Amino acid sequence: MKAAAFNEAVANIFTQPLKTVTVYARFLKEAGLMTTGGRGRSAPEMTPLDGARMIIALLTTDGPSQCVERVKRFSAIPFSPEFKKNYRGYETITPQRFAELFRGQTLEEVLAHIISLPGTMGLEAASGRFLNEGFHLRIYDFDVLAELFRWEMHGQEIVGELVVPFKGKVMCNTDSGFKHIDGFEPILGGIRTKRSCVSGQIFQLGVALACDEQKVQKHD
Repeated sequence: MKAAAFNEAVANIFTQPLKTVTVYARFLKEAGLMTTGGRGRSAPEMTPLDGARMIIALLTTDGPSQCVERVKRFSAIPFSPEFKKNYRGYETITPQRFAELFRGQTLEEVLAHIISLPGTMGLEAASGRFLNEGFHLRIYDFDVLAELFRWEMHGQEIVGELVVPFKGKVMCNTDSGFKHIDGFEPILGGIRTKRSCVSGQIFQLGVALACDEQKVQKHD
């Protein structure tokens, strides 16, 4: 999938203006965070990692001007099995179960793995997996926290969540006291936001990349 088709797919799947998605992509490319190259037939194909970083950009920012810093900050957060929330029904996934379901350790690696499933497993198998074990994604930017989560059901009732947390540092302790993490602007918390996307949107992006790749292979 070339860049223009990728941007259009992202805009449609995540109901964002195409112009806005194009600006996100341009900023990420200029920062070396997204696949770039020639034009026309020589242009490179977009990858699941590009999809992961675009999702992170959309869910961590109010607009494209913030996306480079936020993608750098959130993409590298590792799986945090020690992180828990003290409310009923919140269950942090075990490292063993995490290893069974995902590849990679950081948020961007795990998201890229999920996006790649339609291409690696085939559409039918991946569709079944997303239906039975699909994880949604929510990000709390002020808390530097991303959570893949799946609702635990009892009949038609939601009784809990199985959560894959990625918890980054907000502040660090130094000899002169707590300070914001070096290299990143403080994330202001006057109005704290939570942005999310559902597993179906992640699946659709994976399908778009997989189907376009298959078309290219058949043409070649």
